[in-house]
Amino acid sequence: MKISIITLFPKMISGFFEESIIKRAQEKKLVEVEIINLRDFAIDDYGTVDDRPYGGGAGMVIRVDVVHKALQKVKNVGKNLKVILTSPKGKQFNQKKAQEYSKSDNLIIIAGHYEGVDERVTEFIDEEVSVGDFILTGGELPAAMITDSVVRLIPGVLKKEEATINETFNIQGKKLLEYPQYTRPEEFHGLKVPKILTGGNHKEIEKWKSEKAVEETKKKRSDLIDTKK
Repeated sequence: MKISIITLFPKMISGFFEESIIKRAQEKKLVEVEIINLRDFAIDDYGTVDDRPYGGGAGMVIRVDVVHKALQKVKNVGKNLKVILTSPKGKQFNQKKAQEYSKSDNLIIIAGHYEGVDERVTEFIDEEVSVGDFILTGGELPAAMITDSVVRLIPGVLKKEEATINETFNIQGKKLLEYPQYTRPEEFHGLKVPKILTGGNHKEIEKWKSEKAVEETKKKRSDLIDTKK
């Protein structure tokens, strides 16, 4: 899989992909992460990639011709090519989206910035994606987050692939939060690990995990109960 990130600030995220799991995934040739500097496609020698918005308004808007030129340069012909734009106006990114993207041959992420991008850019992408109902200074962090969540789902990336089978938002195929986890010490400041987890009865432990997943979801994210899949 190849992931290409088009950004105005490559240094903001380049280091993120040189550590830990994503670094190892690249070394194993399971994924290639390419960072594209949008200023390489500027309209002049000054590095201009934006302009004032028609109709007035605060901030600057990234030009459609610059983004299009970058897309034409980095697009690779693949069976499953996906082009997305990070934007607070986009669809909410979630685990289901991460799973969908992880099956792509080529994922291109355009990191939005400034006041936004020319609306005509949406004619050259598949969808706008938001990581939450809040505003950031740019789309670099969302691009890194999306990349991280997608890469860990690629077969062979994690040492234990079962780690992605039963985890938060995907518990036995349902949109539930993961059950509580415990490790040593068995008792700390009077707080004890649930006895059932130390008893060795795997059937009862699995039952406990399923029940606790539902309890956790009701307590912390009740909004997921009616939409669990």
